[in-house]
Amino acid sequence: MLWLRGLNPGSRTYGVVVTFEDTLGMQVGTTVRYRGVPVGRVIDIRPSSNEVDVWLEITQADLRIPKEELRVAANQSGFIGETTIDITPMTELTEAQQALSPTATDCVPEVIVCDGERLIGITGVSYESLLESADSLARTFADPELVDSFKILLDRATTFTVQATALTNELTALTLAAQAEVDPLSNSVQTATNSAAAAAQEVQLTATEVRSLLDANRLNVTSTLTNISQGSDRLSRILDQLSAELEDPQLLEDLRILSANASEASASFRDAAIDIRTLTGSLNQPENLLLLQQTLESARDVFQGAQKVLSDVDELTGDPAIRNNLRDLIYGLSDLLSNAEILEQQAQLAIALGPLEQQLTPDAAAGAPPVTLPRADYQALQNQLAALAALDEDSPALKP
Repeated sequence: MLWLRGLNPGSRTYGVVVTFEDTLGMQVGTTVRYRGVPVGRVIDIRPSSNEVDVWLEITQADLRIPKEELRVAANQSGFIGETTIDITPMTELTEAQQALSPTATDCVPEVIVCDGERLIGITGVSYESLLESADSLARTFADPELVDSFKILLDRATTFTVQATALTNELTALTLAAQAEVDPLSNSVQTATNSAAAAAQEVQLTATEVRSLLDANRLNVTSTLTNISQGSDRLSRILDQLSAELEDPQLLEDLRILSANASEASASFRDAAIDIRTLTGSLNQPENLLLLQQTLESARDVFQGAQKVLSDVDELTGDPAIRNNLRDLIYGLSDLLSNAEILEQQAQLAIALGPLEQQLTPDAAAGAPPVTLPRADYQALQNQLAALAALDEDSPALKP
């Protein structure tokens, strides 16, 4: 009798009180399971106005139940709707926490479930709730409006399926057509890309533009040589006038040397101006370019020596006429030096235009094929033109 009533004097147990809103028909002796394993039973049920208190007996005194986030639910299962109480822990205990005893006086209720502790239970799965849900679902599906709505939905779904099939076929045809168009378009894009890359590396000039550059360069060189020749003649006249007025033999000798050098430079420039086309065509040769640079350097030395000699002339005489002639001489030398620098720039430009002139045919017209020029050479040509333009603006010899 004692065993049938669940009394076992030799075993140690501890009790727990669980409060439910609905016990789902549980009775004394209902099984208590922990992680699906039977660990106890219900020993007493006490209903009240708002809740039901159920006393549980845990028959395994060494079972430590984690307290944090513990779930205690009353469920119905089996063919006959047997009610059980399932205890499901949500956390795990450490080794130190597992050493605590639920029946000891130093039990920690914040960590494990202690003897006589009160817990809150919930109502889990039950046949009553299942039957209520089935009855509600049956009433819902029996509604004529819902049935009509389902029919309309099925009809629209059928129509949509047909239209989707047609759209899929059209998309397939469109994809094939697009694939047929993509390949030629891709080739065209690749060709355009290659052309753009080639255009970025080269610049094409028409025959008219090249001839304009060559003619302008020859005209500028001719004008510069004419200015140098006129400046040399004017310097000669000023030196002749000064030689008649000055009496210092050493000064006269220096001025005669200066005049001779200026005449020699003027003769060289005058000879160079005879055939400007020949000059611009032969400037590409290294030996001619070296001679031209030596001539310019010699002219600079002459001009610098003349300025050094003439700087002391003002101290030798106080005649205003002589002073004016000397001032004109210095200005003329300065203009002559400026023209020499411009001539040097124009000679460099003529060297740069030489390859373009070689590419032109003698009878090239406006409709002739363009002349291809690398971008680096075209940029260098532009820089030389800009430098020459700046030098022309700063030179007083070319101003009216």
